[in-house]
Amino acid sequence: MNSNDNKLKDFFQQLENIKQTYSDLSSSCLHKGSKMSWTEFEKEYKTIGEVINPDKFKDIQSELIEEVMYSILEMLDGYSDLDFELDVVDKQTGESIKNGIQLHDKYRDFVDKNK
Repeated sequence: MNSNDNKLKDFFQQLENIKQTYSDLSSSCLHKGSKMSWTEFEKEYKTIGEVINPDKFKDIQSELIEEVMYSILEMLDGYSDLDFELDVVDKQTGESIKNGIQLHDKYRDFVDKNK
């Protein structure tokens, strides 16, 4: 595995960590007595918690977050209406970690491999 592959793996792992953190956070709010100081939708979480299993809700949240991340990576890959190109650069080396690849495809491969 080359240096760029390691950087991609680390980058994608951080995305997965973010997804895990927030899907855990949102699903934990379905439990009675949960403290929800971070959200403006406490009442809605309580209502949802009465009709859906927290584990299933976590799965739904994970799927949604993953799709948002995928869409952001598509944008970084140039699939958007932006009038400029984006890049992801290792500031230490000045090298792009997306050189010659499609981040969104590689992310999907990473997610599928780690399911």
